Amino acid sequence: MLPSLLRIARVPFVRDVATMQVGRMVSIGCNFLSSILYARFLGIGGYGSYAVILAFTGVFGLITNLGQQMTLTTFLAEAWGRQDKNAMREISHYYILLSLGTALLMGILMLIAPWLTERIYGDPIMGTLARLVFLSSMFEFVFSFFAVALQTVREIRLLAFLENAKTVVQLAAATIFLILGYEVAGVLWSSVIAAGTFFVLSLLLFPRFRARHDFPHLREMLRPMPWKKLWKYSKDGIWIAVDKSIGNLYPNIFLFILSMQASTGIVGLIRLAFKLADLPSAVGLNSISRMASSALSAMSGNAELLRKNFLRLTRHTIFVHGTISAAAMILVPVFLPLVYGQEFSVAAYPFLVIVVLHILNGLHTSVIPILRLHSKIYIATLMNLFSMGIAIGLFFVFEPELGSTRALYIGLAVYHVLISSILWPTLQLLRERTLHSHSTRTIS
Repeated sequence: MLPSLLRIARVPFVRDVATMQVGRMVSIGCNFLSSILYARFLGIGGYGSYAVILAFTGVFGLITNLGQQMTLTTFLAEAWGRQDKNAMREISHYYILLSLGTALLMGILMLIAPWLTERIYGDPIMGTLARLVFLSSMFEFVFSFFAVALQTVREIRLLAFLENAKTVVQLAAATIFLILGYEVAGVLWSSVIAAGTFFVLSLLLFPRFRARHDFPHLREMLRPMPWKKLWKYSKDGIWIAVDKSIGNLYPNIFLFILSMQASTGIVGLIRLAFKLADLPSAVGLNSISRMASSALSAMSGNAELLRKNFLRLTRHTIFVHGTISAAAMILVPVFLPLVYGQEFSVAAYPFLVIVVLHILNGLHTSVIPILRLHSKIYIATLMNLFSMGIAIGLFFVFEPELGSTRALYIGLAVYHVLISSILWPTLQLLRERTLHSHSTRTIS
């Protein structure tokens, strides 16, 4: 047993995941603490308003997500694996170009947000506060690029340190603002401060990083490239953007439609349930998912190896995630009223429903990188869009008879079952690629 564990521990991918997981624990702790602080300081009403603002920005921010980060993650790792500096420059230029376009769209949303919330909720103040969320997102682009670059070259310790430091800065700022009585506005301003701080820090750290790893210089990234090459990334990037945008709608789209039918207090309780149900994913899935995207891309030249590692990763991920989720189902309902307060104890019921459904998310950790790698991401996009449409339709069908929360449970259950069926076309794709590889070698 011990020799097997030691052998596994020597695998670079496993070491990187372990490093990210250790760093991730700090982030999980801060996020958990922040949710307690927000609930305690804001109460159900204030926490509900905060949830509605995030649901609003998550849904309307859909048009600003052009998929540049995941496109960068996929193709930068592939270019780095080939040591193709020109391809690294091209994908970096693509990321910068689309990030500027995203910032422009966010600027437009900032202008019209109060008008939108007045039409939807009868409250323009929510739109004014939503502007802070969009402003924070505009600052994230530079740090996101630096984070992907660090992940690509496996500087995992520095990446974990920076991400944890950013989380701590945001939590510290939010705590100060809440103590001073700034309520929801203080929480949102803390995100702006953290994003702005690490925007500047990333610019300061990148030159040394570039010199260590022979990355393209910033002026090379900014140099225009032919439209033909830009289209090479765009044709995959468009589907990645749509898939990522639709993926980011979860759970915001469900909270958004719930906010149209229920009070802010109920929306706040359901958001807390989603937050707690994400804890097993934060512990068991996030680090594996991020490393899987880079590691599986690097194996793209060996179809048999790719298929073997995909199956192994899928099995292990489901087992780990299921085990952690089972533990959460026992512990969270017991400690929820003690930690958050008795008024939030009812969130335990939606939590149990959501955490069971989230076990199926383990499939997507390995499926999505494979589809992106083989330019088949449109399969996930269409499946996600179809599943979400069916789920939302069922919510409105059952809501008059069963009430908003029970109708929401039905929609969520159907959504998760439908999107999990994407495993089968992915397995078929890998099988075809493996057979093609064998036949090619035989002919040679």
